[in-house]
Amino acid sequence: MENRRILSAIFGITQGALGVLSAVLAVMLFLNILEVQAVFNVPSELLPLCLLVLVLFSVFSVVSGFFLISERWRQT
Repeated sequence: MENRRILSAIFGITQGALGVLSAVLAVMLFLNILEVQAVFNVPSELLPLCLLVLVLFSVFSVVSGFFLISERWRQT
């Protein structure tokens, strides 16, 4: 049972971190910080779609990671 708690915490933290990183990328794309739109070669017509996908991925990842971490604490 201890292995499950440790893995749950590791995957929760990793998933939350990926969610935060994708949110940061979405903000960087939106504000065009460091010319990210040019680096990724994102056409301006597809920018709203890319932002939508990144924001949805980040929200679901952060929420899922939070639930995995909270599951670890509930099992104690």
